[in-house]
Amino acid sequence: MINGDTEAQARNKSKNKVSYRSLANKKQLAILCIARLADPLAASSIQTYMFYQLRFFSPDASDALISTQAGIIVGSKTAAQVCSGMLWGRLADSEWGGRKTVLLIGLISSGLSCIGYGFSTTFASAVAWQVFGGAMSSNVGIVRCVVAELNPEKRYRTRALLLLPLFANAGMLLGPLVGGLLSSENGHGLMKNYPYAPPNILAAAIYSIAAFGVLVGLKETSEHFKHADGNIFQRVWRKLKKSNKSSDHEYTAIDSDDQPESPLILSPVGEHSSQIPSIPPKPKARLPFRRIWTWNVVCTMLAHFIIAGHIATFTNLWAIFLSTPTGKPSEQRPPFHFTGGLGMQPREVGFAMSTVGAVGVTLQLVIYPLLNDRFGTINIWRSALFVFPVAYLLAPFPSLVGSADLVHGKTVLVWLSIGGILLLYIIGRTGVTPATTLLINDCTPHPSVRGTIHTAGTVIGNLSRSFFPVIAFAIFGKGLDIGVVGLGFWCLACLGVLACVASRWVTEGLNGKEIVLEGEDVEDIEASRNK
Repeated sequence: MINGDTEAQARNKSKNKVSYRSLANKKQLAILCIARLADPLAASSIQTYMFYQLRFFSPDASDALISTQAGIIVGSKTAAQVCSGMLWGRLADSEWGGRKTVLLIGLISSGLSCIGYGFSTTFASAVAWQVFGGAMSSNVGIVRCVVAELNPEKRYRTRALLLLPLFANAGMLLGPLVGGLLSSENGHGLMKNYPYAPPNILAAAIYSIAAFGVLVGLKETSEHFKHADGNIFQRVWRKLKKSNKSSDHEYTAIDSDDQPESPLILSPVGEHSSQIPSIPPKPKARLPFRRIWTWNVVCTMLAHFIIAGHIATFTNLWAIFLSTPTGKPSEQRPPFHFTGGLGMQPREVGFAMSTVGAVGVTLQLVIYPLLNDRFGTINIWRSALFVFPVAYLLAPFPSLVGSADLVHGKTVLVWLSIGGILLLYIIGRTGVTPATTLLINDCTPHPSVRGTIHTAGTVIGNLSRSFFPVIAFAIFGKGLDIGVVGLGFWCLACLGVLACVASRWVTEGLNGKEIVLEGEDVEDIEASRNK
């Protein structure tokens, strides 16, 4: 009996094990993964050449001024997303919009923004196009929402949502390579006047592919569309078709043998007297906006605000640090008073930044699923947060290697120091990013507001990404002026410690089963909580 029980348990465990291959709706997941890849690819591409693009706009600008302008460009797009994000989320949850419509608008607008940014010749126009792209899109939140709704069962949902940070890492791998290899101020003809257009044209092409896939291959997943007539575009189209066919009828005469005096009767095409008009089911209840903000939702969003801010700020600050000219050996007085960066060109910056995506893809695909199955989402999340303060404290010290008077082996030491910092950062990011996506999804108090919750997470993340980089770049520029290049990174380390503290208040949610509205079947909801 013991052996039989053991074998039965082994069979059940094997049956319950979920792989990427066992996921349903693979074609739709592929479309959503392409859409998720596009945003980090475009953003990380810009990071690679931003320092040199700003110098192209204004050749006389100082390094400190360029750092401040870089913070404004990074923050302008996310600030615009903060202002419009909740509106897109509410539209995605309404019967007039839907997930598919909002995602389609966002992808098309993002592509247009890339084209405009690539052909910008002034700092003001570059900021304007970033604002346009941010205001017209909420792609990340909507993609997460649709993936979760395509896989309602927890074991499949967890694996499906892990695809998104995997493709985000792939975007971070490709983006720096695209930006570093395709941007050059030594071009000819049109490319001489617009040296940073090619990488943005490629990014726009990725957005176009994703938009076409959404248009022809993505199904609407919103609850409202199970009972409503469709979004605003579908309703207008059906109304026009109905008006064109309103005069088409068939004429059917009653049998003259039974009722010789009976008149002719009009009836619509294909209608039978035995048909009984169907009554549409009652639409599901919707959670009021004021009830969305439960304690766990607030704590999750607060932690997400801090975490998203320091993770995104580091990648942008690191790219500027790599491009900043090296300091003079006479100015270096460690451990605190030293200045300068590593003086890398865009191609070298692109290669250095692409390692974040390359190693991240490997860890995300191989290591994280094993750790998640064994230790659980929230335990990995809290543990990985402790890695960031260490990485940020050590981040500026490669500057000392870059400015050292070494005859042999200097290049090797520079790349080893860069690799050590990036390895720590990637380990932390791999443990935190996918887990944050899962925690935001599962803190949803009711299914009717899932789109709003995911968009709120995107908005709050973008708020921190628009707030912290501007401050961090200003502090970094001030540090260059006073000879303390590590000042910006060490402020990020303080944020990393604060994120560790905030994570203690977060718990794993019930994925939309926390609140039961009037008229809902309590027994069904209780049963679904155990899935």
